[in-house]
Amino acid sequence: MRKSGPSLVLRYRLDKAIEYLDANPNTICIVSGGKGPNEPFPEAQGMADYLKEHGIAEQRILEEPDSKTTEENIVNSKKMINDDNASIGVITNNFHMFRALQIADKYGLDNAQGIAAGSPPNMLVNNMVREFFAEIKFLL
Repeated sequence: MRKSGPSLVLRYRLDKAIEYLDANPNTICIVSGGKGPNEPFPEAQGMADYLKEHGIAEQRILEEPDSKTTEENIVNSKKMINDDNASIGVITNNFHMFRALQIADKYGLDNAQGIAAGSPPNMLVNNMVREFFAEIKFLL
């Protein structure tokens, strides 16, 4: 998260969320992410602001501002879901979807559906290498 707003990779996710929320007007969105050491505010706040700026009503957005990892994103967001029968969608970038759904399954969201956002083509190799090592860490 930058002072000017979400990074390019994050904007890919947020634009996919806007597309999904526009097509599903009764859907509530949990934006999840804490404040990194080099960020001016929590990622959840920046994501909520971006969604609101793009026409998503504030009452449809829940903020989870404490997580620092994908695992914490899932665990903390799960605590905010009050309906045991809620249908769950996880929006993340294409390179990250496999592991994100593994983590969701690990924490009991075994019916979670992935909603893949694209990613900048010039960053894909770097992100895939990073994700490869994150997957190894997850499996260990």
